[in-house]
Amino acid sequence: MKDLHSTAFPSRHTSQCDSCAFQHHALRSPDFSQAFIGGQKGYQAYRDLPWDLQKIHQSPIKIRHLEPWKIAVIVIGTAVAAAITIGLLVYFLAYDQKLFYYSANVKITNIRYNNEFSRQSSGRFRDLSERVERLIDKTFYNSILRKKYIRSRLIRVSPDTDGVMAEALLTFWFSSTDSREALRERVGKILRRGLKRYTGPLRINVRSSSVSSKYIPFLLKVILYIF
Repeated sequence: MKDLHSTAFPSRHTSQCDSCAFQHHALRSPDFSQAFIGGQKGYQAYRDLPWDLQKIHQSPIKIRHLEPWKIAVIVIGTAVAAAITIGLLVYFLAYDQKLFYYSANVKITNIRYNNEFSRQSSGRFRDLSERVERLIDKTFYNSILRKKYIRSRLIRVSPDTDGVMAEALLTFWFSSTDSREALRERVGKILRRGLKRYTGPLRINVRSSSVSSKYIPFLLKVILYIF
């Protein structure tokens, strides 16, 4: 009797098919971490893996793109800023105009200094700046310099005897041939006249208030005028 255990049964597949090869690799679960150890040897081991398994192991590269509306906003903002800057430069050169800056120090006696005045974003600073700027704007809009006056901006509040000193930056548009000091005297007279006529909640010491010239570089003048 033939030994049944020694009988060789033929395999269903005489040759290894492609599907079996794929199953063989899938069941083995290759260790990718070892493929990158050992320099060139590890890289060669990774290259010997089937192409489909290499594709599964490779991590996708995420490329971030700006949204179209963001690109449009950036382009438009840059173009507008450039156009304004070029326009100002052309106007200054063509019409011989010049930005003049003066510092107005207004003494207020019914306000006591607080640490919040050191921060321009604080509520007390914004409230005081609104009142002081409104007073200065009204004064020059109703004066002979109304066509030359641009605006005022409160830039600093400092402690002073019996109150605080509010410093505002005044911006005018004069001819480059005008005398800075002569215009400073005129600006000071108009401001003191407006402070005397003021009847609002602020108590202002007109005698302690003054106007001085403020020298600012040209590029900084353009930035301040735009913003």
